[in-house]
Amino acid sequence: MNDLKSLGHLLDLGARGRGLVKRKELLKRWTSAYPEQLRPKLILGRFRTEHAHDWWQKVNLPSDAFWGGEVAAKLLTKYLKPQTVTIYSGSNLPKLQAQERLQRDPNGDVELLRRFWKFDHWDEKNLQTAPPLLVYADLVSTANDRNLETAQIIYEQYIARLVE
Repeated sequence: MNDLKSLGHLLDLGARGRGLVKRKELLKRWTSAYPEQLRPKLILGRFRTEHAHDWWQKVNLPSDAFWGGEVAAKLLTKYLKPQTVTIYSGSNLPKLQAQERLQRDPNGDVELLRRFWKFDHWDEKNLQTAPPLLVYADLVSTANDRNLETAQIIYEQYIARLVE
C-alpha cells in the first residue's frame, strides 16, 4: 500500500478509506512488470503430454487450480484456440501430472505456475480461470498477434470498466 501511495496510485479518502487513482497507468505498469518480475518466480515447470492438443477440455482441475493464459482466454471469450496450456495452482499438482502423463520438457506446451492471489471470488469463478487481469497479462506478455487480439477482447469485457 505504501508503494502504491508513493507512486501516486492510492488516494487517502479520510473516513471513506482509500481509493485507487490513475488506474489505467497502474494497469500498464503491472502488465509490463508481471512477466519480468513476478511470473518467473511462480514457474513450477514446463511439460509436454502425449494427449491430443485439446486434452485440457477433459481435465477436472483440483479445487485450488485455475486455467491461465490461452486456455483461460478461450474459456472467457470463446475466441482463441489455445496452443499453450497454463495452470496456476496452490500445489505442485503431482496428481494431475501423473493423471495426464505430463513429462518435464523445457520446450513443452504445458506450464504449471504457483497460484499467488488470495481472493476466492470473481464473476466467472465457475469457469475455474485465473482472474481476467492475470489472463490479460499472460496474453500480452507473449507479444503474439492472436494473443494480443484476444487480450483486447478480455480488456473490453472484463477490465475496462475497472480502470476507465
